[in-house]
Amino acid sequence: MGDISRVELHKFAHIPAPPDQVWNLITDWAGMLRWWLTAEHGGLQGPTLVRCELVGNHGDIPRTRRMFLDNGTVTEEQIFYQNDVTRRIYYSKAPDQDITGYLASTYVDATEGHTAIVHISSQFDVRNIVNPARLRARYESVYESMFRGYQHYFTRVDT
Repeated sequence: MGDISRVELHKFAHIPAPPDQVWNLITDWAGMLRWWLTAEHGGLQGPTLVRCELVGNHGDIPRTRRMFLDNGTVTEEQIFYQNDVTRRIYYSKAPDQDITGYLASTYVDATEGHTAIVHISSQFDVRNIVNPARLRARYESVYESMFRGYQHYFTRVDT
């Protein structure tokens, strides 16, 4: 096992919207461009998400989103479990040159104020030729950017 390291993460954030609305946004699996922030608006630095397409049908299990970045990278994430009552999904990410075995769960809980808390838990294996701490920080940044995107989506004022 000397050639891999394991990483486990759990992050959460309060989202100023009713839990069912947040759940609908998250489970619109290929609708990322509705809420994904550019670097100029608080999103991730680096390659930019330019397109996201659904492989399968909305609501089907499994279904996959295929994400296209401006540097030519294409990556996929597949939902393989969805429970609309408990507002929980499980999904996997296709392996890449740095990680393998990526499994994650996102779930939405209600607060007393009828807003939402979104949780993301993940685990994955990192090849030791890559710095595991750097990849942990990268995924923490991705999750924080997702949370900012959800928050922005529900607090923006359309003009």
